[in-house]
Amino acid sequence: MPDVSLPPDSCPAGTAGLEAAAAAVAAAQQALAQARRELSAAIRAARRAGEPVQVIAERIGLNAMAVRNILAVPEVNLPSGPGPGSGRPR
Repeated sequence: MPDVSLPPDSCPAGTAGLEAAAAAVAAAQQALAQARRELSAAIRAARRAGEPVQVIAERIGLNAMAVRNILAVPEVNLPSGPGPGSGRPR
């Protein structure tokens, strides 16, 4: 997981601090998205191996409904890294 902490000398009042904070947020969002994909893949693998939803939920600290919701979302194989059409629409 990337280090998203701000250096102590980055003051939010300055533009450098603002840009550093924005970069840290972007890095954290990317790390969170990757972690969610990995959790989803691990849940699917455990389920395919025959592990009950309740046991999976207990192992990862979620409730069974959250695990079922993750399993209900169709698996999407996205290309790695940004590509055409990535980012916000204009």
